[in-house]
Amino acid sequence: MAQALKVPPLFRKLAARLISWEAAPARTALAAFGKHPGWNDHIDDLGLETDALVNVKRFLYVEGIGGNIDSGAWERLADEQRLPGFDHAFVVRGGSDLVVGRLWSSSDGKGRTKYPMVVCADCSGMGVGWALAEALPVIDGVRRDCQATPSPGAVRDSLDRARAGLLARAAAAAGSGELGEDGVLPLLAARAELGPDGLGLLRILYQIERELPIYRRGAPRNRSVVLQPQHLRVPACAPSLRDRLELWLRFLEGQLEASAPVVLLAPEGQDWVDILVGSPAPTQFFCIRAGPKAVPLTTEIPYTLDPDFVARARRLIGP
Repeated sequence: MAQALKVPPLFRKLAARLISWEAAPARTALAAFGKHPGWNDHIDDLGLETDALVNVKRFLYVEGIGGNIDSGAWERLADEQRLPGFDHAFVVRGGSDLVVGRLWSSSDGKGRTKYPMVVCADCSGMGVGWALAEALPVIDGVRRDCQATPSPGAVRDSLDRARAGLLARAAAAAGSGELGEDGVLPLLAARAELGPDGLGLLRILYQIERELPIYRRGAPRNRSVVLQPQHLRVPACAPSLRDRLELWLRFLEGQLEASAPVVLLAPEGQDWVDILVGSPAPTQFFCIRAGPKAVPLTTEIPYTLDPDFVARARRLIGP
């Protein structure tokens, strides 16, 4: 029997837009939270001025990272299974909300290092292309400033300068900078990281078809279906974090409804991107510190692909 729709509160706003979505006006805002040596505990909330930024802090930092720290999930990993620290670029997109950011290993004034520092920008309405090309470099500049100073005042000054710069860039922006999915499937199919004859891409498409039917483009909306979050770990397939995020966002735009909540996490110095689709529970963020010996790539999962699916996927990919 179908169950009633249940959506965890930490991502309710984004998940609700899977059912009904209306475009919102463009906005930009810049926030910082987490740990920094200038504060003896968690940073005073700096710039959490929009619902999108408040939501990101809640589900990514408090619920996701905090939940895995409190449960000891990362500490139970063997050294060879665990990433040495935090060093990620990320994108959160759902409906009209769009946030890009960086998180990195840091400490508070008492030397505690379990939590990272996070700087992120609400770029809702500006377009993903603009956010990656304009906002992410601004955030990288704030990161350099924060890592170079123990002063809370210097952190605030850096954020103020970056916020002003971001607003100026937004005012000068021409067009939304949407990415578009044209040509991304043949490009991915040709990547060596996706295996011979695009087998890895077939496995990714199979997981999306099997596990994410309600989020797929053109899928019928059934209010009685429970929206289960899903995680995919895909090969990086591009040299820089920005290019990796752009590539896989383009892929998702071709496969999922625009209102589908997605989180992409690209770790520096590693060769994969983690993709969360749906309303993520804290356990989905286990991937942040888990290496491939703990969480394998989706392309390495030996799915049994039936001939009908393979034929449909080949037609979708094209020549």
